Amino acid sequence: MINKPSVFLCALVKKYRVFFLSVIFLFSNSGARANNYYFSTSKGDDSRNSDQAQNPKTPWRTIARLNSFFSSLKAGDSVLFNRGEIFHGAINAKKSGTPSLPIVLSCYGTGDNPVISALAALSAWAPLGGGIYESACPSCTITDKVLIINGGLQALGRYPNKGYLTYQSHNGNHSISDKGLPDLPNWAGADIVIKKKHWIIDRSNIVSQTGGTLNYASGTSSTPTDHYGYFIENDPRTLDQFGEWYLDSSAKKMQVFFGAKNPGSYSVNASTENVLANVNGQSFVHFDHLSFEGANISTFRVINSKNITVQNCSIDFSGTDAIYGSASPNLSIENSSINHSQNDAITLDSSCRSALIRNNHIRNTGLMPGMGKSGTGSYQAISAFGENSMIELNEIDSTGYVGIYFGGNGTTAKNNLIQYFCTVKDDGAGIYVGDWFPSTGKKIIGNIILNGVGSLEGINTKFPIQVEGIYIDDNTADVTIQANSVANCPHAGIMIHNAHNIKIEGNTLFNNGIQLLLQHDNLWPNSPIKNLSASRNIFFCKAAGQICLSILSPNDDTGSFGILDSNYYYRSTNVDIAVQTMTNIWTSKSMTKNLSLPEWQAAYNQDLNSKELPIKVANTANIHFEYNASVINKATPLKGYYIHFDKMINSNGLILQPYSSVILLND
Repeated sequence: MINKPSVFLCALVKKYRVFFLSVIFLFSNSGARANNYYFSTSKGDDSRNSDQAQNPKTPWRTIARLNSFFSSLKAGDSVLFNRGEIFHGAINAKKSGTPSLPIVLSCYGTGDNPVISALAALSAWAPLGGGIYESACPSCTITDKVLIINGGLQALGRYPNKGYLTYQSHNGNHSISDKGLPDLPNWAGADIVIKKKHWIIDRSNIVSQTGGTLNYASGTSSTPTDHYGYFIENDPRTLDQFGEWYLDSSAKKMQVFFGAKNPGSYSVNASTENVLANVNGQSFVHFDHLSFEGANISTFRVINSKNITVQNCSIDFSGTDAIYGSASPNLSIENSSINHSQNDAITLDSSCRSALIRNNHIRNTGLMPGMGKSGTGSYQAISAFGENSMIELNEIDSTGYVGIYFGGNGTTAKNNLIQYFCTVKDDGAGIYVGDWFPSTGKKIIGNIILNGVGSLEGINTKFPIQVEGIYIDDNTADVTIQANSVANCPHAGIMIHNAHNIKIEGNTLFNNGIQLLLQHDNLWPNSPIKNLSASRNIFFCKAAGQICLSILSPNDDTGSFGILDSNYYYRSTNVDIAVQTMTNIWTSKSMTKNLSLPEWQAAYNQDLNSKELPIKVANTANIHFEYNASVINKATPLKGYYIHFDKMINSNGLILQPYSSVILLND
């Protein structure tokens, strides 16, 4: 006789059965969520099954095989490419991970990071005459923008080869006229690149030519400015210098000017993929220790995704943007290098909230006129508009326009090194904020901004170079500008233009045309400068003609902008002008006053606790600007005794804190 279990025992068994089944489920699925899939171009075989591909000795071979399997990946899986190898094609990320188990694309083995490449080698060059050779490029895209010869990025052929031609008049936004342009050749079908404003370079297709009048597809809404410049590109008749190129998109043939040189002696590569990493509608996907090269448009295109990470990667030769993000919060870009982006290195729209852009090296961005996007907001290193974003510890070198352009509530740009910017367009800055959609709590803290360049090519040169270190533009409010060091900018170290509620504190402004410029004008009459505070700043004019503080207004309201106090003023010459005010600007009643610091204090009741360094150093070689753009303390290499405003310093013992600067006078 078999005894029946008691009701209590049945309940106990049922309870623990559920527990044990849950444990078994977790263990079985944890293994499934942690698989590695290996790829190698030298050892790989795409005919292998997924179990074999989990062994580095029997990997898959191609990105096409990855894309066909990607949707079968599980959270926690890793895709690993063999180091030292090149993989051609575009990755389409079609599966999400989880916060604790992201999907990871990375590397294995030894050597250099694996390369995800869009480049195809061109060969079998046929001579067309006149030093031009042609090679078939069946995989080239219609809008190809990347051609590389011996590792160097090449520009499209253009006429003239350098600088700009000048147009004297325009008709709306569809034609310009140049009385010096001959009837022949007729440039119909080519592209025209027009510098319409200091900050706008537009590219359009030429529809027809009648004499010196070029009729073009309108492109952006910006209208030309008479007596500015233009040039012509994307036409085989422009090819007359080594490396200039033109793609015959209908025949899929690349034409390159080699002159008397043998094209077979060169390594020539063209782009065959528009995007190298597509992430659309996914989350928790990490790209780590990978290299990318040659995307015709964007290397990374991240759309409607969350928590995507790009770290320890290198991105080179992007035809437009290296990383483009839209509607993708919590996007993280860290510890990566980005080089040779023809438009922007990083561009994230306002829906990319809580972005982290940290510790990246960004170089050579937007340096070729006509190769970036048309309109505003192009040729920039970083553009980020999502709220609560952090842009910090980046090194940005050589940029066609703005180094960092940001907005959004609570966004901060902190401890970045930015130098050599506005090389192609100007009326820009190292860091620029323009609040077209009002936001609060923006911060610019501890950045080092050096050597604004400016571009006079293709503009009316009656205006000076307009390049600022930090530029707060129309309708912007609630910005803290604190502990930044800005040096060697042609126009202004810091410019506040039609903005309000700005705090400027503890900044060092050295050897700029104007150290601090406050300008209200009729471009935005309903956004006057007000509630501004500026304290504990150093306004240091190294050269003759520079101004410590300049204030401009369409009204007679110089003293109403805010409060300035406890600042240091210095001019290296014997000219006793510290402050310049201009009232009723752009009218017949315009008045300019050049004031010493005591005159400024007495007339406007400002800077009452500010000081002017009385020592005048005749030889500017004895003025030293030292900075530390690193996260560790730095000892200066100078020897001897120096004056730092009201202190005597033995520079042998001078230690600079991270992201700080010092001005030393040897008298």
